[in-house]
Amino acid sequence: MIYDLPFGKGKRFGSSWSSPVNAVLGNWEVDLIQKITSGFPVLVVTSNNQSGSNFQFNGNGLNRPDQICSGHLDNPTITQWFDTQCFVQPAAGKLGSANRTPVYGPGFVNTDFSAIKHFPLSYRDGMMLDFRAEFFNLFNHPQFYIPNSDIASSAVGAINQTVNNPRLIQFALKLRF
Repeated sequence: MIYDLPFGKGKRFGSSWSSPVNAVLGNWEVDLIQKITSGFPVLVVTSNNQSGSNFQFNGNGLNRPDQICSGHLDNPTITQWFDTQCFVQPAAGKLGSANRTPVYGPGFVNTDFSAIKHFPLSYRDGMMLDFRAEFFNLFNHPQFYIPNSDIASSAVGAINQTVNNPRLIQFALKLRF
């Protein structure tokens, strides 16, 4: 979203402002980028592959586990994102019955915001100096990576990484001519 605020000379409000007041309060723009996505599918596996097949995933011989319930938790936490009790080691010589991606990782919510003050310059038509204050991940919302999905691991179901930067703020001057 890009929105020029309606304040200042030539705008809906403040068209009669003095030059000093217009220099402070007029010609502002606000920008917003909002991204919301659902979580990525999680491939639940077991690294204790006794199936006799040589399925490879990132250089590791893996098998799917047997799935005995949905795996979905109503209130997942960072230490247990899905119900790990729903996935068990398949019998030796067998392939597991779990779907390829039976659960989903955490969603992604991010807000980027900027406020820009335009200073028209009279040296040349259309010449302008912009002061920008930009906020990336405005609300400092953590974005979590997919959980550990190897049922042979003691940390199965736990999330131990983030995928986005914490809040970043930057200021800039831009001369347009």
